[in-house]
Amino acid sequence: MADRTSIEWTDATWNVLRGCSRVSQGCVNCYAEVMAARFSKPGQWGHGRAEMVQCQDGSVDHRWTGKVAFVEDALDLPLRWKKPRRIFVNSTSDLFHESVPDDWIDRVFAVMALCPRHTFQVLTKRPERAQAYLTNPNLQRDIEAAAGAWLGEDAECFVANWINGWSRPQEASSDSNPANGTVRRWPLPNVWIGTSVEDQKTADERIPKLLAAPAAVRFVSAEPLLGPVKIFNNDIGPDPDGLLLDWVIVGGESGPGARPMHPDWARDLRDQCVSAGTPFFFKQWGEWGPASIDAKKMPQISFAPYTPADQLAKHGKAKAGRTLDGRTWDQMPRAFA
Repeated sequence: MADRTSIEWTDATWNVLRGCSRVSQGCVNCYAEVMAARFSKPGQWGHGRAEMVQCQDGSVDHRWTGKVAFVEDALDLPLRWKKPRRIFVNSTSDLFHESVPDDWIDRVFAVMALCPRHTFQVLTKRPERAQAYLTNPNLQRDIEAAAGAWLGEDAECFVANWINGWSRPQEASSDSNPANGTVRRWPLPNVWIGTSVEDQKTADERIPKLLAAPAAVRFVSAEPLLGPVKIFNNDIGPDPDGLLLDWVIVGGESGPGARPMHPDWARDLRDQCVSAGTPFFFKQWGEWGPASIDAKKMPQISFAPYTPADQLAKHGKAKAGRTLDGRTWDQMPRAFA
């Protein structure tokens, strides 16, 4: 967790949870799982959250245990960050993990409501839990109560007044603007909800559940992209009712054991986004990128039945770069652009 990050589409990370578990093939080479397992001895931060396991072939792997802990000392970090920024929430865990109780999520949402200057990016592989949580008819009151229980009555009033549309939440009764208090800020305008997909199967399973979750911005992160994905069929946004996708991120896998991403998979998603008018962000090629003259000594791979021009080389993330067909794609949702 840091006030700075190398993740290209955000400015900072805020990890108020520790621990997770695998749900699909996109989790196989999770860097957070590896780090937690390396520091899993008694007294270390990963203890009880991850472990080293013996595989059937005799090799050793890193695995989450499925247990999740709340990092109390990290909860107030966004309150201490004065300069507005984009904040990736739980970059090493999942806010909507099945082991996370609702009251923990309430506390995180309370902080996000108390920090309207920041933009919070919540990414989950469990959009069904996000949908259930965000459609709770008592959610606003639960968030207000969480703020009050933590920081007192003033914080509870701030959250209530902010959500209910006042421009000066601390002094709502003295706000003379007649338009204030008439348009609720709900769902929270500074909270984006996204889901991760890696192939068509996970896209078909997760994106409809994401679209059913109330959010100011809904986005998809197709990283690591492990196969072709059709996102836009009939659901081509933007949509005046806010029911469709606002942003798509694409990236290849990096790190040890990274699986290659065929260039056409990324190109096709880019073209879908361009046709739909949806902002597209190409994050990285990852460990593998298009083969070139300077990659002759690198490990190479070809995707049958594609031509030699589609050959990939293992450059490493930095050298592979993040340009797609000669340009950088850094588009952001219209709410932020």
